[in-house]
Amino acid sequence: MVDEAAASNRAVDEMDLISVSGPDTFERIRVSLSAPVTIGRSKECGIVLNESSVSREHASISKEDGKVLIRDNESRAGIAVNMMFLEKGDSQEIFDRDLLTIGPWKILVRLGSENSDATAAQVAGADDATSQPASEEPRKTSSKDKDKDKDSIYATRASIFIRLQADGSMDRELGWQEFTEKYARVIAGFARNAGLRAQDADDVLQDVLLGFFRVSEQFEYDPDKGRFRGYLKRVTLNAIRARHRRKRPSTFIKDDYDPPAEMPDVDAAWDRQWTEQLLQRAMTEVRGTVEDRTWKAFELYGVRGVPAEQVAERLDMTPAAIRHAKMRLVKQVREIVDQLRDEEG
Repeated sequence: MVDEAAASNRAVDEMDLISVSGPDTFERIRVSLSAPVTIGRSKECGIVLNESSVSREHASISKEDGKVLIRDNESRAGIAVNMMFLEKGDSQEIFDRDLLTIGPWKILVRLGSENSDATAAQVAGADDATSQPASEEPRKTSSKDKDKDKDSIYATRASIFIRLQADGSMDRELGWQEFTEKYARVIAGFARNAGLRAQDADDVLQDVLLGFFRVSEQFEYDPDKGRFRGYLKRVTLNAIRARHRRKRPSTFIKDDYDPPAEMPDVDAAWDRQWTEQLLQRAMTEVRGTVEDRTWKAFELYGVRGVPAEQVAERLDMTPAAIRHAKMRLVKQVREIVDQLRDEEG
């Protein structure tokens, strides 16, 4: 069975690296995958990140056997992929919308088309929460798609939307609680990145949630018509614009003011928020499957980058056991993230 994300990677000859936080030395860099490219502090590197915590040749990106890989070139501070550190000298496959941490930079990976979510026209013309998701990109057909039946994983997470339609029952209340837990942080964080104050961002969040609540009995999520990720982004953008329009008389905002346009890359800002919430959900799910000491070892060594020897002494574990636990949990988190992306976008 062919993994859909891996199949997408094989078709890619270029990638974009987008700085979503960190020093303002770059915003977006287009990288050719025809030859390996190095990242580091040295001026000889293909991508120069001039900061003391970045090694001279910190990392390299290459395409091998159809896979896009990032390698830690024995860097001092290490590389994190989706908030989890690589072993020094190791390589790892990366996918569209993964997050890389190198020194003070958090970098979004974009593989494939420049805008795989929605066109500018679709975003500008999107309706409020009463509209159905519009088609965003042609979905690639793979053997994985062909193997899905009517009880596919698309229906699994879509059960949240079924519960949202329950009539005045506890199911509806649980559905809204789950909906809020999953998406409130994405909506509010995106609004703040669009330049809104904390109070205005909270108001946008309430506008979006109330919009969904009003139409929840009629709302039908169909992944074939568009990914929920893109649909929620367009609804949030509209809520931000609507709030600014309502405030113009008192704030003297120009009629052509578009708050998201102030962001370097609207899609990148949204994808960062979305990826981070997927990672948090995946880690929460994995944490419930392991002992507290195992999770603490993973958190310290795999996520915070504390040396294995220090973690071993603190938790009375061997460095080998810590590395093994990290490898196992990184794989579990990756699998859950891939599944959530397959289901929700």
